[in-house]
Amino acid sequence: MKVIFFGLGSIGQKHYQNLKIICKERDIPLEVSAYRSRKAEYETPSNISMIYDTNEIEDNYDIAFITNPTALHLETIQMVKNKAKYFFVEKPIFEKTYDVASFTENQEAYYIAAPLRFKSIMTELKEFIEDKQVYNARVICSSYLPVWRKDDYSKSYSADPNLGGGIELDCIHELDYVISLFGFPRETKAMYAKKSHLEIKSNDSAAYLLDYTDKIIEVHLDYYGQFSQRKIEIITDDDFIVCDFLENSLTSKRTGEFIQIKEDSNQMYLNELTYFIDNVMTNKENNNNIVHANEVLKIAKETN
Repeated sequence: MKVIFFGLGSIGQKHYQNLKIICKERDIPLEVSAYRSRKAEYETPSNISMIYDTNEIEDNYDIAFITNPTALHLETIQMVKNKAKYFFVEKPIFEKTYDVASFTENQEAYYIAAPLRFKSIMTELKEFIEDKQVYNARVICSSYLPVWRKDDYSKSYSADPNLGGGIELDCIHELDYVISLFGFPRETKAMYAKKSHLEIKSNDSAAYLLDYTDKIIEVHLDYYGQFSQRKIEIITDDDFIVCDFLENSLTSKRTGEFIQIKEDSNQMYLNELTYFIDNVMTNKENNNNIVHANEVLKIAKETN
């Protein structure tokens, strides 16, 4: 398998390590290159061939991993779209919505990362509510950016809207999994702003209302929560269900049922990459292609 990475930060290296695990298990030969516009400030794995000149990028990669800053995604995809068969793109697809008509003929070749869908507790939740009448759900993702981006949060891409930073993009996972669970809403309202003391230029707070014919979903995102939360509360016609993605737990108030799954934090990324190789690369299925991801982005970056 011949692969090229564009961006080898923490998430790029995570995907690389997982790719090595899968290829070793399946006895798949792996040849990996990585492109950077300048010499890396961090140590890169010794068995990756580094490329610093676009003229050295070849024309026959099996996979291109687009794991550089969000604001560079479109430029990178345009550069490599005829040089690889399949594309694994970090979320969000772009820093703002674009016309993706030029990709529609090959939309299934582009998979946009959505790892929360691949948590085991998410699978449990989807099955648990499958036959229930949901009237309302409240989603929260709250974390403290200085703890999340440990080196210097004020210089991270999250802090800079020009790099694709902002809570509405960083935590687009929440909107993605809501749409995965319930489909696209008929109407949305969005609000986002910079409200806290954090030394950033990007938005640190976002709120969404998603209106369906039979339910309303509320989504709250922030960078300033001192006590991390990542969960969904669901009100049905006969139950109150809480799924906590940090605790990997699911609780039903009506039945008292409590499910908790012990799972390594890397497992969802490994599951996702396995899905990509087994389904996207065999043309069976792509549950988050470039068109779908762009539609989710339209909701995340809605302006009023």
